[in-house]
Amino acid sequence: MTQQHTVAQGETLLRIARQYGYQTSKALYNHPSNAEFRALRPDPNLIYPGDKLTIPPKKEKFMPLRTNSLNSFVVQNEQEYFRLKVAYDDGDDITGKRVVLNIGDQTIDTVLESDGLIEIKLEHSDALTGSVDLYLKDGEATPSKSFTVQVGNLDPIDTLSGVQGRCNMLGFNCGKVDGINGAKTKAGVKEFQQAQQLQVDGIAGPVTKSRLVYVYGA
Repeated sequence: MTQQHTVAQGETLLRIARQYGYQTSKALYNHPSNAEFRALRPDPNLIYPGDKLTIPPKKEKFMPLRTNSLNSFVVQNEQEYFRLKVAYDDGDDITGKRVVLNIGDQTIDTVLESDGLIEIKLEHSDALTGSVDLYLKDGEATPSKSFTVQVGNLDPIDTLSGVQGRCNMLGFNCGKVDGINGAKTKAGVKEFQQAQQLQVDGIAGPVTKSRLVYVYGA
């Protein structure tokens, strides 16, 4: 029986698929009944609370087998990754700085490469909330910076909450990610615009949004 699923904050397309017995998100995303959803969300990694997904009924597959010979099967299984990029806002070299990431049952204690990128494979049961501690000074026992991370909580750039989330993570304080264009949000957008040498008006228009996506990386 065909079902409808309404996306909740923090859900990912892959985890929604697995909830209904699918091993990959493509089974849902590429289904003809979700053509409108694909047009609305061209990046399947950025979906929005309230989006509607059609969950088609699963079809049994029958494979002819040969007797007296080896039969091989390939099972598709999609993997989920967490990626974190750390950089100084003035462009200074981040190489060799220590970072400790806790997410799910995993703890990664490592030093950054020159690109500041960390990538880890998430397990199915991993919680989608974690913590990051940065040690920016050699030999320090307590982190210079600490913050929480939430996988699946970044909204598309065409939403105000998506603008707020990106600004906040880049260090331009827009306050609570609530989709409300208050004074703090406007101030954060202005700071970002000034840093990027854009027109400073506090309005997240197409140019500002495009630049946010470029700088943030998504």
